[in-house]
Amino acid sequence: MTSRNDETFNINIKRLALLVLPTWLRRPLVGALIYAGVTPLGRLAQELRKYRSTTRYRLRHNGQVCKLRGVLNDEFDPSLRRITIEDGESNSAIEASIIYCREEARWVMVPRRDFGAVLIHRDGFSGTSGFDFWVNVPDELRIAGIETRMRAIINTYKLASKRYTINYI
Repeated sequence: MTSRNDETFNINIKRLALLVLPTWLRRPLVGALIYAGVTPLGRLAQELRKYRSTTRYRLRHNGQVCKLRGVLNDEFDPSLRRITIEDGESNSAIEASIIYCREEARWVMVPRRDFGAVLIHRDGFSGTSGFDFWVNVPDELRIAGIETRMRAIINTYKLASKRYTINYI
């Protein structure tokens, strides 16, 4: 889907530079010098097109669950699209509570039994999650550095008041 504005920025700088030359200067040596002079301008035009493309992508996506799930799948799992987002209060596919595991230094899901809450009475912790939504990521995507990038993307698109956790399933 290209609009008229996109065609405005799709300029062949080398061809334009050659067409601007007077006909009596259109020789191979002068053409090579002109190409050498406008190559940085062509690179800047390409960077501008790339910046416009990424900016338009970011503006088309917002904090809706379907859009956030699409952004995460586009970035981290484009072929299989296995990353899902689940509401923290929903009782759908995954019935679990979240606890903080000190050994792993991360939040871990504890499955519920018969849809009842798991209560852990240790230092006054009741086992409640305290999250508004969960991002469920396949365990195969647990790669060094990917969680930091994932958190940055989620923080970019989520509402400021929402709390989340990343669960590897």
